[in-house]
Amino acid sequence: MTKIAPKLPTTGCQRGFTLVELLIVLAIIAVISVFAVPVARGVIIGGKTEPTASDISKVVTRMRSNFAGQGTTPYNNLGAPAAATANFANTARGLASALTITGAGGTATVQHDIGATNSQVGVAVGTISVAGDSFTVTVPTVNEAACPGLAAQLSRTAEVITVNGVNAKAVGASYNGGTAQNACTAGDTNSFVFTFR
Repeated sequence: MTKIAPKLPTTGCQRGFTLVELLIVLAIIAVISVFAVPVARGVIIGGKTEPTASDISKVVTRMRSNFAGQGTTPYNNLGAPAAATANFANTARGLASALTITGAGGTATVQHDIGATNSQVGVAVGTISVAGDSFTVTVPTVNEAACPGLAAQLSRTAEVITVNGVNAKAVGASYNGGTAQNACTAGDTNSFVFTFR
C-alpha cells in the first residue's frame, strides 16, 4: 500500500504590480492632473480676486485724499508712469495684503497674484475731461478666473473700466458686466485699465 501524503493548504501567491499596471496607473494620474491643475489654479485665483480689488480700492482712496485740494488736475503731480507707479506702490505699503510691493522710494513697484507670475501693476496720469484730472491703474496678464470679477469689484469706484481694450464702463454710465465678460479671454491674457478721479 502506498502512502499518500496529506494535502497541504495552498496559500495565495503574492505578487507586486507589473510594469504595465504601474504605467497604466501613472497614465491615469497624468490625465487627471492635466484637467485638475488648471481647475485648482482657477479656484485659487478666483479666491484672490476680491482681496486684490479691495487692496486697489484702499490705495485709490488714500491717493484721492493725498491729492485732494490740488485744483482740477491734481494727478499731474504723479509725474511719468514710473513715478506714478512708485507713488501707488508707496501708498500701498502697509495697506495692501494681496498686492506685493517691491523696492522703495522712486523705484517701488506693485505686483498682483491673479495671473501670470510677477505681473506688475502700472499707474499713469489719466484724462477724463482734461489731462491730470484722473489717474489710471493698469492690471495686466490677469487669469480668466478673475475676469470679469476684478472689474465688477471695482465698478463702484472706477469712473472708466476697459477689459482688453473694450469699454465696460464709461464716464457717467453703469458698469456692463456682459460686455466685460465677452471681452475676457482664456489664460493669463486679460488686461484691465481702471480710471479713477
